[in-house]
Amino acid sequence: MFKCPVCGAVAKTRTSRSLSNTTVRHYHQCQNFECSITFTTLNSVEKLVTKRAPREALPPGFIPSDAFPASHYGSDQLTLPV
Repeated sequence: MFKCPVCGAVAKTRTSRSLSNTTVRHYHQCQNFECSITFTTLNSVEKLVTKRAPREALPPGFIPSDAFPASHYGSDQLTLPV
């Protein structure tokens, strides 16, 4: 959550748009009725803190396909049979 850069009140995120695989632009609106400005912020990956170790593939069906929403599966995820 961001605070309004003009008056310091709470600002709500109204929407966001991906600019790349690692950067998102968020659109915020100040909740102070007298101010009500709209502003944007950028959220991006700064650096990776840990490294992923090589691992063995899990057996098919190990994780049920409905265990997580589709948005949780990126391009480098397990392929689960349906």
